[in-house]
Amino acid sequence: KSLHSKHISSRQICSCSRWQPLKSAATDEVTSHAEETEDATNSKVDHIPGSRGDGYIVTKTYDVPLEGFPSLSDVFEPSDQERLQLEVMNVTLPAALMLLDPEKYPTQSRARKAIRQRAICICRRNSDSKFDELGKVIARAYPGDIIGYQQRGGSDYYSVQGTPYRLPAFYVPVIFEDDHVAIVNKPAGIVAYRAEGNRGGGSRGGHGRDTLLSALPAVLKPSNIPITDENYPMKRPQPVHRLDRPTSGLVVVAKTKLATVHLSQQFEFRKAQKTYMAILNGSPEQPSSDNEDGWNLIDHDLEDKSAVTKWKVLQTVKSLHGNNGVLTLVELKPKTGRYHQLRRHMAWVCKAPIVGDATYDEDNMRLRKRGLFLCSNEITIEHPYYNTPSGREEWSQLKKDTLNLGEGCHLEEDEESGVVSLRVMIDLPKKFASFLMHEDARANKFLNETE
Repeated sequence: KSLHSKHISSRQICSCSRWQPLKSAATDEVTSHAEETEDATNSKVDHIPGSRGDGYIVTKTYDVPLEGFPSLSDVFEPSDQERLQLEVMNVTLPAALMLLDPEKYPTQSRARKAIRQRAICICRRNSDSKFDELGKVIARAYPGDIIGYQQRGGSDYYSVQGTPYRLPAFYVPVIFEDDHVAIVNKPAGIVAYRAEGNRGGGSRGGHGRDTLLSALPAVLKPSNIPITDENYPMKRPQPVHRLDRPTSGLVVVAKTKLATVHLSQQFEFRKAQKTYMAILNGSPEQPSSDNEDGWNLIDHDLEDKSAVTKWKVLQTVKSLHGNNGVLTLVELKPKTGRYHQLRRHMAWVCKAPIVGDATYDEDNMRLRKRGLFLCSNEITIEHPYYNTPSGREEWSQLKKDTLNLGEGCHLEEDEESGVVSLRVMIDLPKKFASFLMHEDARANKFLNETE
């Protein structure tokens, strides 16, 4: 409507200086109108107010015009104006939202819902340019006020881009991060993606927003790469592979368009090298043939598709409840990525299921109390940027400087191929060591008492 294009002054706010508001003919007209009004009255706020400072960031603003709403009757019937006590210079906050942004707030119900969700705040005309008032359904809007739309934000950029997210209810450690790629430590019990076909968290199996994908905008920083037609920051950071819900460990996340393509291809064509640690219920059956440096090879098809896993034993302890009275700590290196490959290879081929696996170790109920003992603790990928022509120049300078990547993170260049790789390692969850020590101590105590 003409009212919307004439009076609304909507601006995107972001602390990153390189991001600029989206411009169009309508916004140019709005800016021109606002400047004329300010010059005439010399009383209008001349800059964008700040956020409320309580974990929210204002991502959009609407200026209530100084002349009020002369076209009030175009939207509201006379009976509604009388019932709501609407005047040109004095309207309710829901009515102001309908008048300023009729596409987003076409009805009173839609406007009231946004207000009740704490998404609307107000900067009064004489309030030192601060959004110090949280919107209420009964609040009134007056000429010169600025109405703000706010979101709970971790990273300003993702919030400004309209990515719907909230602060996660779980902790996601960021192990490595730059402008192109991030590697995070997914907690056990958290799904990577929301259940397909279900947007809620009801009985049909949905997970709502309690997923790794939904949490990433709140824990990762915005990418600062120059925007081109070929490459630009992703609206939402994108995991390029997944871990099962009960599995913890490292997940690679792409932050740019080109990184998404390059990293996805690495996992598709098995260039990414992943290492897992697991505790097995029992002693795994090993092949009779000699193996190299303790490594064993499983080549056992799953669903008529090739599935290959390398594994070796690291430690064996006694256990009162383990199969044959033992538990085994093993290192696993999958060469393919079939569904539940490691869990099925251990249970079906080695005859020693992973401790806590409710799917493939149905008989042993005593060892399920502490969850699945499977963790992705090391991963190596080719860096998605430093192996490109433009990235090689930056890498040549970067490798001359002292790299402070954090504990367990390594950027390395292969002397023969020149490929720059990123290798990340993390410690195992504390439950691994405590569980093995506890089981071994109980078993030894029992054996000593029976002797």
